[in-house]
Amino acid sequence: MKEFHWEEAIPLIEEIEVQAGEGNVPVTIRNMPDQLHCAGIGTDAAVFVHVSSPSYAFKVYAEGKEQTKVNEVAAYKKLAGSSFYPVFYGEGSRFIVISFEPGMNLYDCLATGTYIPPEAIEQVDQAIEEAEQTGLNPRDIHLKNIILQDGGIKLIDVSEYVKPGSDRRWEHLKEAYKLYYPLIASKPISPKFMEFVKMHYERQKHNNFSPGRFGRMFTAWLEKEKR
Repeated sequence: MKEFHWEEAIPLIEEIEVQAGEGNVPVTIRNMPDQLHCAGIGTDAAVFVHVSSPSYAFKVYAEGKEQTKVNEVAAYKKLAGSSFYPVFYGEGSRFIVISFEPGMNLYDCLATGTYIPPEAIEQVDQAIEEAEQTGLNPRDIHLKNIILQDGGIKLIDVSEYVKPGSDRRWEHLKEAYKLYYPLIASKPISPKFMEFVKMHYERQKHNNFSPGRFGRMFTAWLEKEKR
């Protein structure tokens, strides 16, 4: 069988239209060829895989998100060689090509009751340290950007790593894991509830935020889930 090269998919990738909405909403997709399937949708881009070579992921950015692509390329080039991040293969005018990373993100782990081991949290810290050693500033690290794999984790969506400042998202998640995950470990959590928590977090995270104080708002519910 002829070996597939990712460059062969470029004409198909260029047929796709990805449009961003207003606010923090997922992009919309039009004109997706049958040889591709969508593996993920974000607010700036969508990820596609070719049926002949599922090891490559084509991340196609919406119109108006060109700087996000530039930022992500710069970050991935600095992260080359790290086992904690996808492999960067190349780019086109509206897309990048990285290794497709199988596994379940931590949001879906919570939704399905898939156990998140302490080693995964430790490896995220290691991945952050590796990125910092290259001069990057890891940020925007949240549940959907962390992929749990057999024997390890992968961090994806690194476009904000080139920006200054700390959003402290990972620090808050890590403390919440320590304080409250034992109450819900291996128990499926309603996505509706997680979105409710996320909404309140976005409203409160800038006001001397304390994960412990914030979590106590939901302790009664967590105790009920534990039973």
